[in-house]
Amino acid sequence: MGLFRKQRAIDAELWQPGDMAECLNDEGWWRVDGEPGVGPRRGEVRLVSKVVTDYCEAIDGLALFLHFERYKGGFYAPCFRKICPSADDQIAAESAFTNLIRRQHVRSPVRVAP
Repeated sequence: MGLFRKQRAIDAELWQPGDMAECLNDEGWWRVDGEPGVGPRRGEVRLVSKVVTDYCEAIDGLALFLHFERYKGGFYAPCFRKICPSADDQIAAESAFTNLIRRQHVRSPVRVAP
């Protein structure tokens, strides 16, 4: 086995619309024309609206790009970390929902005498 491995195929299943993505990039963003661009800041969490596989000049090959509602264009997927919901959050949410339901008063129908 050599020092350099062949680049693995892009797995689009890693990202899907609806995923939460945390930005890891602190270098800033650049548009295709080389001008500074606008994009998520480091630590910012965004909802992925679209996932696209496209040619990337920076790596001279296909790359995965994430699209967000707030920003135009796609952003290089390796600059983001996928946030997976944890069981603790789900349990806490279910508990809070159950408590909310228990506090609701049920109104009995009012009957009007004829």
